[in-house]
This record gives sequence, C-alpha cells and structure tokens, in this order.
Amino acid sequence: MNFGKFSAAFLCAALLGLSVPAANAQAPEKYRVAVSDLVLSKSLSSAAAEKAVKSSLIADIENAIRNGRKFDLLTRRGSALQAIRTEQEFAKSGLAANDAAAEGQLANAQSLVQVEVLRFDTNHSAVAVPNLENKYRVSDSAVVELSVQIIDTTRGVVTGAFPIKASTSTAQKVANGKGGFSSVVLDQAIEKAAAQLANSLSDTIFPITVLQVKDKRIWVNRGNDSGIKMGERFIVFEPGEDLVDPQTGENLGSAEMEVGEAKVTRINPKVTVMEITKGDPASIGQGFILRRPVK
Repeated sequence: MNFGKFSAAFLCAALLGLSVPAANAQAPEKYRVAVSDLVLSKSLSSAAAEKAVKSSLIADIENAIRNGRKFDLLTRRGSALQAIRTEQEFAKSGLAANDAAAEGQLANAQSLVQVEVLRFDTNHSAVAVPNLENKYRVSDSAVVELSVQIIDTTRGVVTGAFPIKASTSTAQKVANGKGGFSSVVLDQAIEKAAAQLANSLSDTIFPITVLQVKDKRIWVNRGNDSGIKMGERFIVFEPGEDLVDPQTGENLGSAEMEVGEAKVTRINPKVTVMEITKGDPASIGQGFILRRPVK
C-alpha cells in the first residue's frame, strides 16, 4: 500500500470538509422481522383456504418487505427452516467447512408479522351474447382481505394491527367460449395486498417522520419505494408524552396532537417533499409524525 498517496488523499478530503469513513466502520443493524405461517379464518370456505395456502401470498409479502430495504427479513417458513437444519447437519459431517449457521445461533426476529386470511375470492363470469352462437362476455375478478398483527417478540405485545384489502378485475370482453379464470388476476391482487402490508409495516415500526421544514415545505423519511404517491395527503401530528395505563403499566401510545395536513409534491429516491396545506408551518418541526387519513 502506498501510504504517501493515502495520506495525501486523507489530507485533501479533510481540507475539502469531506467525511472519511473509519476503516472498520460497520453499518448499523437493521430491525429484524419475520412473517409467520398463514392463519386461515374460520369464515373461509375450504376451497378458498386451499387456494390461499397454495398461493404465493407469503412469498409476495416477504418480497415486498425485502424490497423496501428497511428490515432484515428472517425466514420462518417450515420448508426453509428444514433446509437450514439439513445444511447444519451437513456442516457437522466433516465433509464441509463447518461455517454454516451453528445450532442455536439463528437470529431472532424483533417483530413477528402474523397474517390472517379473511377472504380469498376469485370469480369468472361468462354471459352468453344474445343471437350470437358460442359468443360470451367474459371477465375475471379477485379479492384478497387480510387482518395483520405486528407482535413484539421481546414482550409478546401486539404493537400494531391493520386490515388489508386488495382487488383486481378485468374489463369485460367478447370471447369464443366460456374459458376459465385467469390466474394473473389473482396474482395482481396478491401483489397489491403484499405492497400494502409492507408499507403499513414500515409505518407501524418506523412512522413517517418530518426531517426538515422550510417555509411551507417539509421533507420526510420516505422515498420512491415506500408506496407514497404524488398528490397523496397526510395528517401531521405533534408527538406527545407516552400514555401509560396506571393499572397495568402498559404503554398505550403517545398523546399525539393534530397540527396540520400536507400533500406530496415530489418523491425522491430516499426522501419525499410535501407542501403544508393546512396549519401553521411554524408549529411543525423535526420529528413530527405523518399518518394517512383514516377512511
């Protein structure tokens, strides 16, 4: 290594006011989450329950969480855990380098995402066209409804719960036969539901927070991978003191106070800019929380 060149580069960076990373600096660990196996509502028909179990729902949810890049996603799927166990046994056999995850050393999830399937419906409609032989007006639709709980595994406390509903449908078209249901429609509904879940998970564990305020504009800690849309409106809250139940000692959340509203005007890769549309900008500060209006 040429230490003369290294020293010169370091000095140059210091003179320019640039930060020089430490040689052994490590990125902070991400919050760890895992998705449990599906819970099937008793209200589901046996056919709907079977479709849900065989679907890509869990895989799509995991992909949506992973693509958000805010969490370390741990697997809790039975097949994956069995594969890990098999690899651990192989590592102990003397035929491998013995560098697989050791028994008892798998990371623990800090929060568990429990997904209950309330509705998993598909429909294929084929209506005969009058006066035209073997001509049908066909369309497909799918609806996925979920109930999601976020469980803090260190305390066994439900820290968040929210519903998810996603639906898709095709435009009616004339076909030469009745045909059958298109699985693409269900796949699209599942993808929508997974994206909604990943965004709600982020908002539950890491609320949308004000980073900076300037005039009537605010910058928040969400980017173009967070599901935020141009023109979307949010309510701005001032965080307050924690509310603790005096009888149980349970933390019931904070005494948030609504101070205004804001509308998305620009979405960058890692931050989003909003315009304050209601309330006094001087009353909004760094650390304030934004939430979507309750519908």
